[in-house]
Amino acid sequence: MIELLQMLQGILERGLIFSFMAASMYIATRVIHFDNLSVEGAFGLGGAVTAYLLVAGYNPWVAFVCAGLIGVVSGIVTGLLHTKLKINALISGIVVTTGLFSIALKIASSNMTLGNKPTILSYLSSWSIVYTPFVILALIVTSIFVSIHWFLKTEVGYLLQAVGDTPQMLTNIGKNVDVYVMMGLAISNMLAAISGSLFVQYSGYFSIWASVGILIIGLAGMILAQTISSQFGLALVAGSIIYQAIIALTFELQFDQNWNKLITAVLIVVLIVINQSLQKK
Repeated sequence: MIELLQMLQGILERGLIFSFMAASMYIATRVIHFDNLSVEGAFGLGGAVTAYLLVAGYNPWVAFVCAGLIGVVSGIVTGLLHTKLKINALISGIVVTTGLFSIALKIASSNMTLGNKPTILSYLSSWSIVYTPFVILALIVTSIFVSIHWFLKTEVGYLLQAVGDTPQMLTNIGKNVDVYVMMGLAISNMLAAISGSLFVQYSGYFSIWASVGILIIGLAGMILAQTISSQFGLALVAGSIIYQAIIALTFELQFDQNWNKLITAVLIVVLIVINQSLQKK
């Protein structure tokens, strides 16, 4: 029974952390309709910055905020490559992710352990609160998701959504489409970097290889969420948790873990087909 509760706790905590990756993919692909591959680099960079600052003795909340800000910068750079240099969206993302890989490697090397450094997930441990990491992660996810949901309902948020649906409308009312594209990418990469920061603080170490293939986790979470609701919000958290549950199930069934990526790929294809079938009805 205890093992089952621990497994469920782990699924929920990892689901909350990677819900930011699902949200990152949602902002890029559903709001501004941009195939943003740079989120993978932003995740690694956010983790590297966090590990470096924590080991250096900085406050974990400062590390968390810095990770988010550096994610914003990486999103703006991706936007500049696409809008100013007219580089294809996919290539812009690949170029930025490739560059960020080296920057993350320079900041935190290939591996960096946090040791006994305090993290934002250990702050309430002295209060003897049960399931401390889950409580803190839930509060962080709730506050940031509510903020973004509110933002998308503002005038600027509606204009941001118009970038993906009717960009010509923005031009007609005198708005600069490029600015809103960069704004969407900045938010997308900020969320990815936040996910990387939380993952490092949760696992207690940074590994440069942890970010490789992380995009597919966000994509799977987002597609699972789309089967529940097409709106930004709780569905993204649920989708991410369901994906983590599926991966945990493969462990329980003692699947060869080398097949995890293939299982995820097949899952994504199946979900896309289901989504397309539902939309036709």
